[in-house]
Amino acid sequence: MNPKEKLAALLKSMTAIVAGAKASNRDLTTAEITDLEAKNAEVDELRGLIARSEKSAALMARLGGIKHDGADAKTGEPIVRGRDGWGKKAVEALSGLAARVPGGAKSLVSGTVSVPSILSAVTIEAKPRTLLDLIPVITPDAAGLAVTGDDDEIGFVGRNTRRAGNGFSFMRQIARTNNAGAVPDLGTKPTSEYTFEQIDDTFRVYANKTENLPWRYLEDFSDLIEVLQVQLREDTLAAIEADVLSGDGEGDRFLGILETSSVQVQAFTGELLDTLRAAKYKLLSQERALTGWALNPLDLMALEALRENGETGAFLFKDREAIEGFLGAPVVTSTGIPVGRAVAADWTQAELHPLGDDELVFDGKNRTDNNTFLVMFEGRYGFRIKKPFDFVSVALAA
Repeated sequence: MNPKEKLAALLKSMTAIVAGAKASNRDLTTAEITDLEAKNAEVDELRGLIARSEKSAALMARLGGIKHDGADAKTGEPIVRGRDGWGKKAVEALSGLAARVPGGAKSLVSGTVSVPSILSAVTIEAKPRTLLDLIPVITPDAAGLAVTGDDDEIGFVGRNTRRAGNGFSFMRQIARTNNAGAVPDLGTKPTSEYTFEQIDDTFRVYANKTENLPWRYLEDFSDLIEVLQVQLREDTLAAIEADVLSGDGEGDRFLGILETSSVQVQAFTGELLDTLRAAKYKLLSQERALTGWALNPLDLMALEALRENGETGAFLFKDREAIEGFLGAPVVTSTGIPVGRAVAADWTQAELHPLGDDELVFDGKNRTDNNTFLVMFEGRYGFRIKKPFDFVSVALAA
């Protein structure tokens, strides 16, 4: 039974429980309420899984619709069809690497190829569902970041970039006091205060690799690489997303939004909806944009479970769109934000900067020891917050 079939069965079961209580002209029993709540949690999980699968499928289709139709009779290289994009180019690069070795993939010991950055295809969606749908992705040169170092300590090869060095700097606005106003004849013109500070930072390396895999998997080289690319790519994006939100700057992680000074704070007011409303208007009353909210999935689930008149009334929000209507902006979920914490923000005031190409590395040196190989994905990225006070860190509980 696939996730959609499971979801349909769960919803049918929940409807039957409620219909049974109505038919008997009675309230739900404690056991029925417990059963419904458990089923509702499973429904939320399945809906998230379905949405993620559909987004991944749509993204892969948009990036190239990776499909393999056998192998080239002359080279043995997998035939890749579909529009140009990240997926197709990555498959072609690795397949080309194997094709250059006598004997093809089975004779390949190690090799590295450059592929387009995983962040280069991220765009701001009309209905964002992940954090990286909200944050602009801009190349360092286009962003105007200034190089601050001369030495490339990482020593990567194959990077498609004109930049030298691992450091960059940018200006961050940390205060804004608007004193604009009318000026009478001979009057003194008002002066507003706009305070900036220079931030010196470095590009960070994010990587991911598989465990050792049996060499026999290479019998289906093209399909294996497709799976690995999708998994390595998505999991690396998840790590980047988590650090954008909560990174502590240690171990070469990003310094995340929740750890950045000058971010506004909304304390818990004693009631969840009042707290969320206060955070929303903390931005709107200052004439700042609100482009989205980031919540832990469990906190979104808690919002969906809110009822009128305690635990037995009707649900306050019929669906996620109703929650977004109340909050005044799209809601994205991420396990990178702690439970009990939310962020309301103008997310265009943060930027991610992929530095050149990413790399895929095939490592087969263990074949003679245990007949295994692994694949590694690696990229180098910068992150900056231009206006920290356009972000509000919201406490959802005392």
